[in-house]
Amino acid sequence: MKKSNLYIGILSGTSMDSIDCGIFKFSEKSCESVAFYEEKYPEIIKRVLEENNKNLIQNYETSSLNKEISNEFSKVVNNTLKSSNISPSDISAIGMHGQTISHKITSKGNSSIQLGCPITLSRKTSISVVSDFRQTDINNGGQGAPLAPLFHDFLFQKEGIDRIIVNIGGISNISFLSNKGKKVFGFDSGPGNFLIDSWMKKKFNLNFDDKGNISGSSPLNPDLVKTFLNDDYFNQPIPKSTSTEYFNYDWIQEKLKGYKLKVNDKEVLSSLTNLTAISIIQGIKNYTDNCDEIYICGGGAFNKTILKYIQMEAEKVFNKIVIVKTTEDLNFSPKKVEAGLFAWLAMSKICNTKLDYRNVTGSNQTSVLGKVFY
Repeated sequence: MKKSNLYIGILSGTSMDSIDCGIFKFSEKSCESVAFYEEKYPEIIKRVLEENNKNLIQNYETSSLNKEISNEFSKVVNNTLKSSNISPSDISAIGMHGQTISHKITSKGNSSIQLGCPITLSRKTSISVVSDFRQTDINNGGQGAPLAPLFHDFLFQKEGIDRIIVNIGGISNISFLSNKGKKVFGFDSGPGNFLIDSWMKKKFNLNFDDKGNISGSSPLNPDLVKTFLNDDYFNQPIPKSTSTEYFNYDWIQEKLKGYKLKVNDKEVLSSLTNLTAISIIQGIKNYTDNCDEIYICGGGAFNKTILKYIQMEAEKVFNKIVIVKTTEDLNFSPKKVEAGLFAWLAMSKICNTKLDYRNVTGSNQTSVLGKVFY
């Protein structure tokens, strides 16, 4: 089945700002970005997803959006191939992560729902598609998230260094890379960009805080940050994962109801930005007393205020200078890492490689994740 070492990863994050597609070349110990393409998320689909989320969750299997999303994905894949002068026949498989509309962890069971039709994507690109990674993990007793830590370890691990990778998407997840016999593990620390973006849309009529300029122009409110941090999720033991179903605008409103002092919109924004940083560093501190390096990827890597707050909190908590940089300094663009993850997961499936997510998602066994669609 395997044609080459070229694989495609395609996804759209919880923020729904773009569809990201990358072509990656793998060897036994490396991943090279061959091409990368991103396209603005279609406004019509975005609006339907935002306005009809609850109905979609109940009827996701029959929703026409499955094909519509895959039609958009196929356009992006074909544009990526065309712009890089690569033939579909040169690609071994596409790793597809559809649009997440629900991710719930409960005592009754775990579920993760993504919209998208892998068969449609395969037929419109003439490439096999690997998908349903989270569902396989859930079937193995795991939470289905986060999936990034094993790929982060493959890509960024360095023996002798206690290195941590943090992906800041809608939700933030932390990867503790393997070192000196310690196994890789990770979890969702809490909110990433989604609370910030939600506040920006409601209060500033903007989709996001570009480079963190607005939050950086206002002092934060430490007492308000403490109010935000007073949430059971932050004290939950691992394995743990969360979603924007939980950390969303309604969550902010609920916290503000319990805060009696008056705050302005910029102050709230700066405090939400600080919340992302503090919950990341607290999450790290809960599981290690030693942290040499923290590298950031995902959209949050471009928010300078988040990076500043992470640096300040890390040095305060660990009482030493901690290197805080983006994965650009490890020669891999923060924008490309998650697309690389799904290309790597596709490769792992095609090569029948078992992955060990037991210290990440709580899975009860090593397993080959995903299903192949033609």
